[in-house]
Order: sequence, then structure tokens, then C-alpha cells
Amino acid sequence: MPDQRNRDVVILGGGLAGLTLAIQLKNARPETDVVVLDKRKGLAPEAAFKVGESTVPTGAHYFAEVIGMKEHLEKFHLQKNGLRFFQPSGDNSDLTHRIELGSLDFPVHVNYQIDRGRFENELTRVALALGVDLRQGCDVRGVELRPQSEHRVGFAQDGEERELRSRWLVDAAGRAGVIKRHLGIGREVAHTINASWFRLAGGIDLEQWGADNPAWLSRMRRANIRQFSTNHLMGDGYWVWLIPLGSDHISIGICADPRLHPYEEINDFGRALDWLRRHEPQLAEAVAERVDDVADFLSVRDFAFGVERVYSPDRWSLVGEAGAFADAFYSPGSDMIGYGNSATTDLITRDLAGEDIAERLEFYNDFHLKTFAYVLSKVEDHYPAFGNPAVMVPKLSWDRMLNHYGVVLLFVQNRFLDYEFLKSVSGDIEKLYALNERVQQIFRDWNLLERVRPTGPAKAHNTAKAVRESATALIQDYTDEELRSAIARNVAVTEAMAVGIFHRAARNLAERPDPGVPVNPYAVSLRPGDWQADGLFGGDVLLTLAEADEIAEGLQGLLADPLLADAS
Repeated sequence: MPDQRNRDVVILGGGLAGLTLAIQLKNARPETDVVVLDKRKGLAPEAAFKVGESTVPTGAHYFAEVIGMKEHLEKFHLQKNGLRFFQPSGDNSDLTHRIELGSLDFPVHVNYQIDRGRFENELTRVALALGVDLRQGCDVRGVELRPQSEHRVGFAQDGEERELRSRWLVDAAGRAGVIKRHLGIGREVAHTINASWFRLAGGIDLEQWGADNPAWLSRMRRANIRQFSTNHLMGDGYWVWLIPLGSDHISIGICADPRLHPYEEINDFGRALDWLRRHEPQLAEAVAERVDDVADFLSVRDFAFGVERVYSPDRWSLVGEAGAFADAFYSPGSDMIGYGNSATTDLITRDLAGEDIAERLEFYNDFHLKTFAYVLSKVEDHYPAFGNPAVMVPKLSWDRMLNHYGVVLLFVQNRFLDYEFLKSVSGDIEKLYALNERVQQIFRDWNLLERVRPTGPAKAHNTAKAVRESATALIQDYTDEELRSAIARNVAVTEAMAVGIFHRAARNLAERPDPGVPVNPYAVSLRPGDWQADGLFGGDVLLTLAEADEIAEGLQGLLADPLLADAS
């Protein structure tokens, strides 16, 4: 049965991306006629629902401040103690012997661990209160994209075939990717990682694993707060997440490179538990004692994928996992929802107001795809190095610093939708992306040149000054000019860090570069045969190692050498 009234926006999918977009659209333009078609019926279950519980600054800011869910998040969910990483040591039977990178206290920029069922139920309530036409139990049958008129969506609800027409169509249907599949614009990526996960009632306080080591416990500024981090237990070819939930469960997941850990070893609970016994025995013991508390088990094969376009001049948009997905390692999923929903809201509201959005749309689309490529580069073909602290300590520090620079800083400072400002700093953002691409390849090559497996005990990590300050910069107040200057300064520090990492990694080469000879940070690599062609010794920016160390105000906190001196 066709609905005769034309709608402004139809959103396919009423999960995290779809509900928050509907709320953002109604807040930005209350008169917007928004329909959400959701497959699910009724309330979502708590704890054992959807994975993706961890937020970092962009996602946290988006949910709390942009969508207005701060009060709910603070009352019904958990404040997150940042990302925390444990490198392997010996047979991984003693957590206190493992090199640990993470905050000593809760970060200055508040992040959250989110129970997805609880959160999406509250988002549903808010959306309905704003006048969103939320229809549950809908099975989308097909879409007809009509650039010169209204799009058409066919769906079944309560056994009846229905049809809606709308000016804008937004796909928020997750991996179903309705529009992407319809147009054939999906893109495979080389990152082929598998995952399995489950939720365990009662949680786990991993500090109990080191309860007899007071020195290790005292490294934190407060007792028992490690458990509130998104904890990463890492080894060659894998990482395991531990994420506490406000519903008194803990989410436990395995992400593994099939080149080292075949999918068949983790794709059911019994085999996954055996796998944990071999690689993460302390966690396996904690889970094995409480198998009756396991609430669910799910797995997915080859979870990463890309896309050719996310915003179209034909008035459609892909948000969340309906577009592209990289990896859960740095919890970027909510960040990408924040970027995608915000750009989509800006485009739709301006179009409905009669503005010409053509230039803005292409800029946003290009920016989003470059940002996704940047996110993907931080994990693609890096799993083989996950158990190598010689590489991972500087990589984790580099990635943390870069995550707080550029686009994240823009978003939490509410400049992301200031189109003129965004264009004015886009050149510097692209410099950060270019530097990151160079350094990520260094990390991949470095892992082939130098590998260590410490046995512990590990020293406490002293984070580099630039890395610490990259986090505190998120909560400062800036004028536009001050923010432009801060981003330019971030580029200079990143250039210096790239040179420092290059020289440390290059110690393993037969042909070592002279630290006194200036090099171009945009051409660094561990492939001497490419140095001349790439322009390593020429360019607009040239730094010696001493100059890089001065600009970065110390590089030692970026490196693993002090931690490995007595831990092998």
C-alpha cells in the first residue's frame, strides 16, 4: 500500500546510527518529516545485544553533546578510563609482567562504555518524543532511487506490503547495506580479520589478576580503575577486548588474523575458550569458572569493508556500517557515525532550505573517504606486529597522538560543520594523513626487521610529552585563529615524530641514515632503494634527528627501548 504523502527523509535502520541521525535531524530542523524503518520489534535486550560498546572522544562528544544524551550516559552507563593495551610477556600467565600502555586516571575528555540495548532503547524514546515516525518490524524489500523526483522504498510490515516516497533516503541498515548493494558500490579491502565475542554476567576486575603485586597496583592513581578501560590483551596476530557494561556484564571479544589464527579456532564458544587457554590463560581461567554466566556468543568473518561513495548528489547517504567499517581496535565506529550523521544532517537541512549543496557535498564525501582510509591504515596488515613491543609501543603512542589531532580536535571543538573553517584547515589535516601513511608502512616493515618477546616484569611506561598534551588539548577553548594555529603546530610535531620513529626503526638496516643529515618526514621509509626517488633528502620540510627531538620535546617516551632494557 503506497503512502501518498511525500516525506523529507526515510532512514533505513533504527539502530545506533539511524536513531541518532533522526534525533539530530529533528533537533536541527524540527519541521523535518523523518521516517525510520527498523527491522526490530519492541525493546532491545540489555547486555546481550549489539557489539560496539566503546567510545572515544568524537563518538563520546557526538552522543553526549551533539545528540544531547549526556545525562543518560552519566546515569546509566560507565565512564571509560581510556584505551589500555597489554603487550605479551612469556606465556601471558602474569598480567603484571606485560608492558602496559594506558591512562593513570580517567582521561580529561570524558568517554563512555555503552550498553547498546539500554542506549538504543533511550534513543528510541527520545526520537519518538521529537516526532520521528519510527516504524518497527519492517522488512525492506527494495529501493528505487529517483534523482529527478522522490525515492521509493518498498517494505513489509505486519504482513502487508507498503511503500514510502521521500526526497532523501539514508541507509543506516548496517551490514545489510541496502543502497550499497543496490548500486554495487561496495569495495573490498585487504584487511581480512575475523572476530568472535560474548558477554559475561558479573564482569571481571582484571586487577585481581595482580592483587599480590602492590607495586603494579600502585601505578594507577586510584584503585580498581583499570577495569573501566577498554582493555586490549595483545599477541602476535590478535587482540582481545574487555569492555565493562553498566548492566553488570563485561563484553569479551577476540579479533584475529586468519594467517596466524584460523577462524575455525574461534567461531564457537568452546573453541574460543580453548584458544584463550593457549593465548590468554588468565582470562580463560576467569571465564571457565563461570561458563553459566555467559549471556551470548556471536562471530563474524572478514568484517572490514569499504565503499566508493557515502554522500550522493542524487540525495542519498550511507551512515555507520551501511557505508564502510575498518576494525574495532581503536573503537572508531561511533566516531564514523558522528562524522557521517553530522555531514548528512548538514546536507539535508540545507537542501530542504533550498540551498545549492553540490560543492559542499563533494567536499564532505571526499573528506569522509580520506578519513576512513586513515582509520583503516592504522590496522591494515598490522596484526602480525601486535605481539611485538619494539614496534607496538611506538605505534600505539603514535596512533594515540594522531587520534587526538586533526579531525577529532575539530569535532570536539564543534568546528566540523563550519564549512569554511574545515576547508581552511583541510590542507593540514591531509598532511597528517600523509604522514600517518608513511609511518604506518615503517611500522609494518620494522616488524620484519626487529622482533622481541619480553618475559617481564615490565617497567611503568613514561608517555611522551606530545602524546599526553594531545589529549588535554581536546578540552581547551580556542578562537578560530588559535585552533588553526594549534592544528598547524600539531602538523609540525607529527613531522618531528615521524623523523624520530624513522631513525629508531632504521637502526636495523644495513644502510643506516645519518641522524645529522636532514630528512623529509613525508618521504621516510625503511626501504633505502626508494630514498632518492621518494625525495628523502629534499623537500620543503627537512629535519635532523636533533631538530626533530627539539620540536617534539623528547622522543624517548614514544619508544619501547626503556621498557625492554630489563624485561627480556
